[in-house]
Amino acid sequence: AEDRTTIFSGTGPLGATILVVQVDGVDLSTLWKDDEFGEALKANGKAGASVRVFETRPALVRQKQPDAENGVIITEQGEQVSVKRRGNTSRWDPKVNISVYLDDDEESGIPRQLNLLNSLRDPSYHRVRLAFDLLGLARCPVRPNMYAELTLNGKYYGTYVAMPPMDQYHFETCLPGVTHRAIFKGNYGNDLPGGASLELRGKLATDYFEPGSRPESRTYEPRLDTPDSDYAALASFLTAFHSNEPASVPFVDGARKIMDVEGFLRTMAVVNLLGSWDTYYLNSQNYFLHLAVGDSSTQPPFATFFLNDLDSLLGVSWPGQKRNWQDKDLLYRGREIGKLPLITKLLANDIFRNYYVDFMEWFVARHFNVGRVRLLQAPYWSVLEQSVYLEADTPFGAAHTGRPWTNDQVYRAAVLDQALTSEQEPLKGIRVDGIDGFVAARCKKVLAQIAGMTRSHSGVDFDSANWSLPA
Repeated sequence: AEDRTTIFSGTGPLGATILVVQVDGVDLSTLWKDDEFGEALKANGKAGASVRVFETRPALVRQKQPDAENGVIITEQGEQVSVKRRGNTSRWDPKVNISVYLDDDEESGIPRQLNLLNSLRDPSYHRVRLAFDLLGLARCPVRPNMYAELTLNGKYYGTYVAMPPMDQYHFETCLPGVTHRAIFKGNYGNDLPGGASLELRGKLATDYFEPGSRPESRTYEPRLDTPDSDYAALASFLTAFHSNEPASVPFVDGARKIMDVEGFLRTMAVVNLLGSWDTYYLNSQNYFLHLAVGDSSTQPPFATFFLNDLDSLLGVSWPGQKRNWQDKDLLYRGREIGKLPLITKLLANDIFRNYYVDFMEWFVARHFNVGRVRLLQAPYWSVLEQSVYLEADTPFGAAHTGRPWTNDQVYRAAVLDQALTSEQEPLKGIRVDGIDGFVAARCKKVLAQIAGMTRSHSGVDFDSANWSLPA
């Protein structure tokens, strides 16, 4: 058995590889339907349905086959083969945003669900992978990912970013040894207004969900068989976190006992640098909160924060926004900021703010700068140039996959670093800045703001192995 990092490495014996996902025999009329709750229906396979997933070297050929150097990862046949549209608004994208469901042993590392992101809002196809690479350099929990091509019922759908879901295997790998996990996904749900802000709503479990409501529609959506009784753990964590004022000594000690404070601060520093506004930034959603629940009813659970959705970032903006994500305050102040008490309270404390700012300054110097970001992106294009052009027949012609960007526009975004706009639905009014230009402007803003701060050193050497605050 291989671990997921190996499975999704995108590297074979002879160099870079691409994942090929071939699904046949599923009911595509069901694929585009919703159930009575507005959720996408799963399109099940017919008797002769099949799925084959394999790695191969990238090449400008649509109908790919496994090569001798790379093997078939999984093949399945029968009615258990199924697919489902994924995303919120993106589930209606003309180039389908999709999950492919597999039936395999989770211990092998092969996921039961393969998420395929269409990169429709990023003509460079770089942003999702770059964000995960940068988060990994910040020692934040991330999912492995690689480029993939999808063929569905014989039709070629083009290039995607493939990754496993946030499942039991993922959390057990990141946080081994936990015997009782309560896992919640932050949404804009139907039961609580304003999104999953992690503010204190009360001390009771029922302050954080509406009893009897559909779990899938909740603001704090329970995942991986988390029972309603575990909302008590969520209430306990938030009660403990919000019980002390940020400037107090008990706040520092208390926060470090109940959450991975340093990991969360690093995650939010990277979110801020990326301008990743559709996460716990402008919107209180698109994250997972993992709670390690102990045996004692008097001890709050220990929380770890995981980002989920990372596609609206690095200069992606829409009408109605100020379109200046590169110029935002590094401490989450000002306009176009959601209700974010978990980070704003931590940054109101000198010790935690010093750690956050020291890390951000170090990260800009070491990783989040134009030169380093270019190096990170270089391997992406070596695969993409053998894949993305297959979605259209000419440089300026419309893509036959539903992608709103021409091949020429993809090249200008990915290689020439040009800003692009679209007036084509569903992207009407979108602006996608060049990544290099965004990074340069963001670094200039952040370093100027840091230079004007009065602060003490956190005592952490980020060039060392130990990134923890002193005890």
